[in-house]
Amino acid sequence: MQNVQHTPTPWDARFFLIAGGFMLINTLCLWARHFSGYQLSILWPAIPAIIGLASSVLGLYKLLPRIVSRAPKLAKWGAGFALAALLALSIGACWVIASAVLGDATRGVGMQALIGLFMVAMVGAFICNALVCLRDPASRTLGMALSVPVVCWSLMLLVGMLYGAEVGLALDFYTNGLLALAFVWASRVIRSDTVAGSQVA
Repeated sequence: MQNVQHTPTPWDARFFLIAGGFMLINTLCLWARHFSGYQLSILWPAIPAIIGLASSVLGLYKLLPRIVSRAPKLAKWGAGFALAALLALSIGACWVIASAVLGDATRGVGMQALIGLFMVAMVGAFICNALVCLRDPASRTLGMALSVPVVCWSLMLLVGMLYGAEVGLALDFYTNGLLALAFVWASRVIRSDTVAGSQVA
């Protein structure tokens, strides 16, 4: 099948770079909440995480024109999961901000269910895009980078099902640093491919 022509832009890589930076800030805030004696608001780690995860979803959308011709159905499923994740993230962001202002509601069953839905959608979005990239030797490195979030979130979901949602969600203390590295890795791979493509052109 002939590839659809796509003109690369700097934002193809920049969204994942932004995602990696904000997930690193989120990780530092989580560590600060845990190790410092200060009672930091949940907003300190939540806001960078929301921005970082939203940026990673936008990064996936920027990938769609590059990969849709390789496996159209799988790529479109990935886009659908990404849209569901973005909707769940938007609702969750409003919930977290409202609970920080009006009272803590982030430990309720509804919020945990929303986070679970978001994680399932994110796993679906990333695994679809990772599989498309892994099938093509030219984009296999990018597929490996996109597989890291799949492993992290799948582990959190598995632990949450076995030991409870709060235990699974608590793993973000460890996994979000890996997400930051994976997003930066994806950004570097996309940027390298963009530069190589522009030189060939």
